[in-house]
Amino acid sequence: MDIKIGMPEILVVFAFVIYSQSFTFSAIAFCLGLLGRIFSYVLNYSIEMKKAEAVNANIDDLGNAFKDLFNGKKD
Repeated sequence: MDIKIGMPEILVVFAFVIYSQSFTFSAIAFCLGLLGRIFSYVLNYSIEMKKAEAVNANIDDLGNAFKDLFNGKKD
């Protein structure tokens, strides 16, 4: 598990600290922190999916190359 302390986490902690002084400002900070972490997660997930697709495409190409090598390519 990768634990990060970034701006979204700081905003959430700040929201809890400032809650007794200003509910509205606290809610805004909490929502911004939550949305920031969600966007970050989606971005990282998208990058990992693209890497997995690239690896699968390379494996398929390698399999086709071996198949053509051993079966003889028919044009």
